[in-house]
Amino acid sequence: MRSSAFPRLRLPLRMLAYFVVLLAFAACAVRGSAADEPPKPAPKPKTWHVSTFGSGGVGYRILHYWSKGAILRAQTLIAGHPVVTIVRGDRYLVLDMLLMKGVEIRRSPAAQAEDAKRERPFGNDFEALRRDHGEKVGDEQISGVQAEIWRVSDSDGRRTVWVTKSEPRVPLRTETFDRSSGATLNVDYSNWIFDLDMPDAFFEPPAGMSLETFEYEDYVARSLAGKPDPAPIFFPHLLHGPRPR
Repeated sequence: MRSSAFPRLRLPLRMLAYFVVLLAFAACAVRGSAADEPPKPAPKPKTWHVSTFGSGGVGYRILHYWSKGAILRAQTLIAGHPVVTIVRGDRYLVLDMLLMKGVEIRRSPAAQAEDAKRERPFGNDFEALRRDHGEKVGDEQISGVQAEIWRVSDSDGRRTVWVTKSEPRVPLRTETFDRSSGATLNVDYSNWIFDLDMPDAFFEPPAGMSLETFEYEDYVARSLAGKPDPAPIFFPHLLHGPRPR
């Protein structure tokens, strides 16, 4: 009786061992395929802030930038007056926060079309340099941050960008040499901050601000007639669109 019982037990044991081996192979395959998959890129920041310190042909100037998607707020000081630029949708605003006066200009269609092509409305020096066939020329550490040095030269002059090696790739320093004037403009980017909470009201003119409004064509006609600009335009590409190449 004992000898007849063993043959009946051998088949289930062999099958059980077979399934155990199959499960082990399946687990290894799952682990192997997960290891082979490239890591998913981190989500892009939705809001940005940075301060820049510029020196060169325009003197020394500090600018503070905030953006939420394509919307921009920038602030600087001119002769003791806090001047704020707001760019959102089809509007370009320049506000004198001391006098509570400003201008509101309709942006050109070309300028508005560029909003969807970039992650933020400022600090795109690296992307612009690469579009112009710039090349990496070295590595450097800036304030403890590992950076790559990229450069391009053309008939206008020479541009150099120090950009972070890690994502997000943001500029830490730029140097622009203008061949026609011989002037060099240096800009340092300080304290990049991502994903700050920014209420929509931060990108609106304050209550009580007196605004003079212009259609885009009227503003351009005024400039062509030699009349002085009613407000400083620090970011002409955000008003007029990209400069023709």
